[in-house]
Parts: sequence; C-alpha cells; structure tokens
Amino acid sequence: MNFFNFFRKITNKTDSQVDAKINSQNVSKTNNFGKTITYNSSTTLIEVLNYMKENASQLGIQFNQPATEIEIENFKNIKIELPKDFKILYEFCNGFETDDILFRLIPLSEIIEHQKDDYLISDNSFHFTEYLIYCDMWSVEINQENIEDYKIYHKVEDVFVLTNSITEFLCVFINKGVYDGLYPWEEEKRINN
Repeated sequence: MNFFNFFRKITNKTDSQVDAKINSQNVSKTNNFGKTITYNSSTTLIEVLNYMKENASQLGIQFNQPATEIEIENFKNIKIELPKDFKILYEFCNGFETDDILFRLIPLSEIIEHQKDDYLISDNSFHFTEYLIYCDMWSVEINQENIEDYKIYHKVEDVFVLTNSITEFLCVFINKGVYDGLYPWEEEKRINN
C-alpha cells in the first residue's frame, strides 16, 4: 500500500481493458527495469497506456478503475469538457498511483473538489498530476473554443508550457520518473526556448 493511501479513501483498483498492442519498434533500453517507450510523432496514447498496463508491476503503477460516462459528463458539467486524449486516459483509468515519490494521476472527482487555487492560470485549467501529496503539480489548460487545443504546463515562479501532448508527458514520466525525467525535461525545454 502506498503511503498516500493513508490520507484518502480507498478506491477499487483494476487493470483497464485496452486492446491495442504496443509497437515493438518503440521499445528501447534504459528504464528502471530495462525498457522505455520512445515518444515520436507516431506514438499513440493507446500504445503508451498499453505499455503502462503490460509493465505496471515493473513501473510501480497501480491503476484506479476507469471513469464512467457519468463521471466524465459530470466533470464536463462542473468543470470543462475533456479533450479526446484526456477522455481516453480517464476511460482507461480514473487516476493512478506510482511508487515514484507518490506521483499520481488525479481522479476526476478529486480535481472537481480542488478546482481553484493560485497555481491554476485560468478557469479552463486543472491539475491532472501531482506528487508528494500536492508538493508539486502539473496542469492542463484547455482552449474552450477548441477543446482539442490544450497545453500541459508547470507553474512554480512562472508558467512554463511543456507540451500539447499527454502522450509525450506520460512517456517522459514512464521512462525517467519525476526527478530524472519531468524536471530535467522542463529545464531542457526552458534552455531551448
């Protein structure tokens, strides 16, 4: 049981059903168990989710049950409509926890509970991942006029847009974690901007 579970109500965990197969050409070496998934323009979110599912125990990931249509519709009515990528992600699992310093995908109901704070840049944004019980968060801002146009950002002293792809974000985390992956990735992007 993860440390974080002591601070929130228990949810049933299960592997979600996603049928697409990971392309073996996208698997290379490095990760903490010897494999990574390579992100490129042809990498799909389904491939990444299948990779996570197939390697969950080695990655230290525990998936929540998938979000229901009612939960996704409720999120739309209370907060904002989710882009297709985020619907796919939450239909796969309504949150997950990891062994990597308690990094996790935040369940939709928890996002609704904590929908306002100083780190969000607009009413169209929300935190979707966090670690160490909200010591740091990664957020998404959705363009209301085109919900498929979203930006994943990290805000500390300033707002820095990391990507417009949940697939890329997950690949960086899966391959290297928070301290060796997400933070250096942001530093590199800041230098190259």
